[in-house]
Amino acid sequence: MSVRELDIKPDCMSHFPDNAGYRWLELHDKGEVYAHSAICKRNTMLEVHATFSRWGPQVRRLVYNDIEWLKSEAKRLGVQSITGIRADSKGVFDPKLYKFAQIFGFTEKSLLQMASLPLD
Repeated sequence: MSVRELDIKPDCMSHFPDNAGYRWLELHDKGEVYAHSAICKRNTMLEVHATFSRWGPQVRRLVYNDIEWLKSEAKRLGVQSITGIRADSKGVFDPKLYKFAQIFGFTEKSLLQMASLPLD
Protein backbone atom coordinates (compact mmCIF):
# COMPACT_ATOMS: atom_id res chain seq x y z
CA MET A 1 0.00 0.00 0.00
CA SER A 2 1.24 3.49 -0.78
CA VAL A 3 -0.62 5.37 1.98
CA ARG A 4 1.18 6.22 5.22
CA GLU A 5 -0.37 8.24 8.05
CA LEU A 6 1.76 11.10 9.41
CA ASP A 7 1.89 12.48 12.94
CA ILE A 8 2.52 16.05 11.78
CA LYS A 9 1.04 18.28 9.09
CA PRO A 10 3.15 18.33 5.91
CA ASP A 11 4.64 21.67 4.86
CA CYS A 12 2.59 21.77 1.65
CA MET A 13 -0.56 21.87 3.81
CA SER A 14 0.66 24.49 6.28
CA HIS A 15 -2.30 26.73 5.35
CA PHE A 16 -4.76 24.16 6.77
CA PRO A 17 -6.07 25.01 10.24
CA ASP A 18 -4.69 23.23 13.27
CA ASN A 19 -7.10 21.28 15.45
CA ALA A 20 -9.67 20.91 12.65
CA GLY A 21 -9.72 17.13 12.85
CA TYR A 22 -7.58 16.42 9.80
CA ARG A 23 -5.51 13.27 9.44
CA TRP A 24 -2.33 13.79 7.43
CA LEU A 25 -1.32 11.20 4.84
CA GLU A 26 1.74 10.66 2.70
CA LEU A 27 1.35 8.86 -0.62
CA HIS A 28 4.51 7.11 -1.75
CA ASP A 29 5.90 4.47 -4.06
CA LYS A 30 8.78 2.45 -2.63
CA GLY A 31 9.56 5.31 -0.24
CA GLU A 32 9.44 8.06 -2.89
CA VAL A 33 6.70 10.54 -1.97
CA TYR A 34 4.42 11.71 -4.78
CA ALA A 35 1.65 13.42 -2.78
CA HIS A 36 0.32 14.46 0.59
CA SER A 37 -3.30 14.32 1.62
CA ALA A 38 -5.56 15.57 4.39
CA ILE A 39 -8.72 13.68 5.27
CA CYS A 40 -11.44 14.42 7.81
CA LYS A 41 -14.80 12.86 8.60
CA ARG A 42 -17.52 15.50 8.28
CA ASN A 43 -20.94 14.15 9.28
CA THR A 44 -21.88 11.74 6.47
CA MET A 45 -18.92 12.41 4.16
CA LEU A 46 -15.16 12.09 4.14
CA GLU A 47 -13.45 15.35 3.14
CA VAL A 48 -10.29 14.78 1.09
CA HIS A 49 -7.53 17.14 -0.05
CA ALA A 50 -4.44 16.11 -2.03
CA THR A 51 -1.31 17.98 -3.09
CA PHE A 52 0.90 16.21 -5.65
CA SER A 53 4.63 16.78 -5.85
CA ARG A 54 4.96 14.72 -9.03
CA TRP A 55 2.64 13.25 -11.62
CA GLY A 56 2.76 10.89 -14.58
CA PRO A 57 1.44 7.53 -15.78
CA GLN A 58 3.01 5.57 -12.91
CA VAL A 59 1.59 7.90 -10.25
CA ARG A 60 -1.80 7.80 -11.96
CA ARG A 61 -1.81 4.00 -11.63
CA LEU A 62 -0.86 4.29 -7.95
CA VAL A 63 -3.68 6.75 -7.28
CA TYR A 64 -6.20 4.07 -8.30
CA ASN A 65 -4.93 2.01 -5.35
CA ASP A 66 -5.02 5.07 -3.12
CA ILE A 67 -8.67 5.65 -4.06
CA GLU A 68 -9.46 2.04 -3.15
CA TRP A 69 -7.77 2.57 0.23
CA LEU A 70 -9.78 5.77 0.64
CA LYS A 71 -13.04 3.96 -0.14
CA SER A 72 -12.20 1.29 2.45
CA GLU A 73 -11.38 3.95 5.03
CA ALA A 74 -14.61 5.82 4.28
CA LYS A 75 -16.62 2.62 4.72
CA ARG A 76 -14.79 1.88 7.98
CA LEU A 77 -15.70 5.37 9.23
CA GLY A 78 -19.34 4.83 8.22
CA VAL A 79 -19.67 7.74 5.81
CA GLN A 80 -21.86 7.80 2.70
CA SER A 81 -19.57 9.64 0.31
CA ILE A 82 -16.10 11.05 -0.31
CA THR A 83 -15.82 14.71 -1.24
CA GLY A 84 -12.59 15.92 -2.80
CA ILE A 85 -11.80 19.55 -2.13
CA ARG A 86 -9.01 21.64 -3.61
CA ALA A 87 -7.75 24.46 -1.44
CA ASP A 88 -5.36 26.95 -3.02
CA SER A 89 -4.11 29.67 -0.72
CA LYS A 90 -3.08 31.75 -3.78
CA GLY A 91 -6.63 31.82 -5.17
CA VAL A 92 -5.73 30.05 -8.41
CA PHE A 93 -8.40 28.03 -10.25
CA ASP A 94 -7.16 24.67 -11.57
CA PRO A 95 -9.07 23.55 -14.68
CA LYS A 96 -7.43 20.08 -14.48
CA LEU A 97 -9.26 19.26 -11.23
CA TYR A 98 -12.49 18.22 -12.92
CA LYS A 99 -10.71 15.92 -15.37
CA PHE A 100 -8.71 14.41 -12.49
CA ALA A 101 -11.90 13.87 -10.49
CA GLN A 102 -13.69 12.28 -13.43
CA ILE A 103 -10.83 9.84 -14.11
CA PHE A 104 -11.12 8.48 -10.58
CA GLY A 105 -14.92 8.31 -10.45
CA PHE A 106 -15.85 11.51 -8.65
CA THR A 107 -19.12 13.11 -9.83
CA GLU A 108 -21.30 16.11 -8.95
CA LYS A 109 -18.50 18.60 -9.54
CA SER A 110 -18.95 22.17 -8.31
CA LEU A 111 -16.93 25.30 -7.69
CA LEU A 112 -16.49 26.86 -4.26
CA GLN A 113 -14.48 29.99 -3.63
CA MET A 114 -14.01 31.38 -0.17
CA ALA A 115 -12.17 33.96 1.84
CA SER A 116 -11.55 34.20 5.57
CA LEU A 117 -11.89 37.22 7.83
CA PRO A 118 -9.75 36.77 10.97
CA LEU A 119 -11.19 38.22 14.16
CA ASP A 120 -9.01 40.11 16.64
